[in-house]
Parts: sequence; C-alpha cells; structure tokens
Amino acid sequence: MTPPSGVIGTITLNPSVDMHWIVDDFVKDDTNRARRVIETPGGKGINVSKVVRELGGKTHAYAVLGGLVGERLKELAVPLDFPLTSVTVRGFTRMNMIISDVKDRTQSRISAPGPHVSAAELQKFIRLLCAARPQPDWWVFGGSLPQGMAPAVYRELIKTLQAQGACCVLDTDGKPLKEGVRAKPFMIKPNEFEMHRLCGRRLRTLKEYTHEAGRIVRGGVRLVVVSLGPKGALFVSEDKAIHITPPEVEVRSQLGAGDSLIGGLLGGLQRKLSMAEAAKAGVAASVSTVMREAPRLCLKRDISGLLKRLRVREL
Repeated sequence: MTPPSGVIGTITLNPSVDMHWIVDDFVKDDTNRARRVIETPGGKGINVSKVVRELGGKTHAYAVLGGLVGERLKELAVPLDFPLTSVTVRGFTRMNMIISDVKDRTQSRISAPGPHVSAAELQKFIRLLCAARPQPDWWVFGGSLPQGMAPAVYRELIKTLQAQGACCVLDTDGKPLKEGVRAKPFMIKPNEFEMHRLCGRRLRTLKEYTHEAGRIVRGGVRLVVVSLGPKGALFVSEDKAIHITPPEVEVRSQLGAGDSLIGGLLGGLQRKLSMAEAAKAGVAASVSTVMREAPRLCLKRDISGLLKRLRVREL
C-alpha cells in the first residue's frame, strides 16, 4: 500500500486571472476611475490551495492554462508558496472582473467563459494527474468547465483518481455536479442554491436540507457539506449531522468563502482531526475570509479565536 503523501491536490479546469477593481462609488453609464487594481490567480481549486497553504498544509495545484493570460497566471502564482503544474492549451485562459464599490460595500463579478479545450488536451491533462508524484491523498475539483468539456468530465476524473486510492471533493453546480455525484466522490460542497438545483426543488428548512443531504449520502457520497451563508454550514455523513453557526462579523467580501471552508476542513482532516473538529476548522476559515477585503482569503492568526465563537449543534 502506498503511504499517505499528506498532499492536497487541487484541480482547476477553468482558472482565471481575477482583476479586482476598487472604485469609490460605481456609477452605471459613466466613467468610473479605479482607486486601485489588484491581479490574482483565481479559480476554486487554486483558492483552496491558497487556504491550505495559509493554514500550514501541503498542497499542489494543477490547472489548464493557455495564452498570455495563462502565462500571467503562472507569474502571479509564484509568490503563493505552493507548486502549480499545468498543461498548455491553444485557447486563452480567461480574465474575470470583480468590481468592489467602497461606498456601498457591494461586489459585482463578471466571469468570462474561458477557452475551448479539445479532447486531446483534456486527455493530456488527465495523464498528468495520474502521473503526479507523490499522489495526493485528496483531490479537490471546483468551478465551471471551459468550453468544449462535457458535463460528465468531473465524473470521469473522480472515477479515475479514486481508483488510484485518493479521496475526491467536488464543488461545482448544475449538470456537472449531478454527473459528478454519480461517481460517488468522498465529499460534495454545494451552497444552498446549488443544493436546490441538485435536488430539483426549493429547500426552506434545516430539516429539509438534512433530509436531502442524507439521501445523497445513502447514494454513496460519504460527506455532504452545505454552505448556508450567514446561517453557517451543514455537515452530513452516514452517522452524523452537524450544524455550525458562525459568530456575527463585519462582512467585507464573500469571495472565496466556500473555497476557504473546503481548505480549512481538508486541512483539519489532513492533521487527523475528527470530522466535527475539521468541520469547525472549515467554518472558521470561511468566517476569516469574509472578514477580509477581497482578494485576501483567510488568515491563520484568526482561526483559534474564531473556533471559540462557533456554535455547534448535532441534529
């Protein structure tokens, strides 16, 4: 048996260079001058790696990159202090725009579709993942798919990588999520709206969320985590359901809160914490992130204080 590597691998099929435009008072149909512009490498998988590294864990990010924007993303990733390995495709990695309005503290996000990725380029990337050494104990998949990729791609990746002994975590939406669940990943992390779409109906109470999450667990997913915004997060496994409510804090940005929850939780599992303690670590990382101005994600120094302020309830 291959010994555990202690590495959390993240996979971002449609990464981006995120351009954060800070404006004093955003006005439509007028010229808006930015106070400053911040470039960061983005995408759910890359964000999870940022959190894992911030909290002291080992991580390796994998991505599909193309064109000058892809090269720029590599440059921006250098200071992040974790390896980024990529496959080059013919298209251009996307650039996303986040407008942060200082006056009303709102954020508006414009996401580009991303490049077209051919079947041959995808297969090259899958071979790269299968040949990764050391093989990660965990693989995290997240975000939208680039053009040309079928909704079943996450399902096939999960089957392939779990067959090699890893645990897979899926955080996406719509048909890719429905297809991915069929491969029985270790964990999924929908938010409340993604959970509605996955279940095909609107869920209104914690009891309804718990019931539907339990149904998914009985279908083969070992852990369903539903992020509920200011209402906290729900964690449902075969033998336990936990609801964790965060403390009230000043919300400065919601960008990356779900990615931080995953990074904190997996970092806890990587450190051999119990599921309940790892769940608390995930929520604490998520709260730390919303306390920060984008693009800053969580800070390690916040975690111990936040852990004491969480309310944990077994359902």
